[in-house]
Amino acid sequence: ISPVMFAEVQERRAFRSAVTRDQYAHRRFYLLRGLLWCTKCGMRMSGRTEQGGRLNYVCTNFRPAGGGQTCYRRAGAASLEAFVKDAAIDLLERINVTGAESATVLSDEDNAAIDADQAELAELKAMWDAREINTSEYRQMRKTIEDRIKKIEAKTIIRPAAEVLKGMTGPDARETWDAHEETGNLERLNAVLRFLFAAIRIGESHAPAGRFDYSRIEIEQNKI
Repeated sequence: ISPVMFAEVQERRAFRSAVTRDQYAHRRFYLLRGLLWCTKCGMRMSGRTEQGGRLNYVCTNFRPAGGGQTCYRRAGAASLEAFVKDAAIDLLERINVTGAESATVLSDEDNAAIDADQAELAELKAMWDAREINTSEYRQMRKTIEDRIKKIEAKTIIRPAAEVLKGMTGPDARETWDAHEETGNLERLNAVLRFLFAAIRIGESHAPAGRFDYSRIEIEQNKI
């Protein structure tokens, strides 16, 4: 695309961010941020407060590019977070972090970059829907962003276990976890989860309406 068009898109994105900054400044931090994937679309799932104040993780393919079929997959945040928390604590109570144990994971900066790119894809789709950019421009910009995401996802780093899990392991793991929750230190708990788990994949629910289907959860553990 031309430099003029690029500058115009960046200016409009900056304006929209400024308009909505106060609206979302105090929104809930979702514990499983950066970990959830929809098995139907292969897209990330992100936390979202929906009608009636319900807290869910929803597939980010709710406005698919090119007018494709929308994915309505979602999972209740409270039940899902409690399940993953129990799985993490069970591991933390048993894990041995002495010596040179480590895991190969994405860095915090890379995960933040992927989240930002996913948000940018959604904004580009909104601009295309509003006919602020044409289809050719939209496809070119979308490909650039998707290629950037793939490049980041292919990159991993070695993180020392002693640094990430300091004070979180052993028989008191649950009490330590609960203490972090009570003080609102969810970013730290999110970092622990992303160290322990490479991905959490959410499949189709087969439970009756109103019941949570735990069998749809597949947790992929990092090699530690």
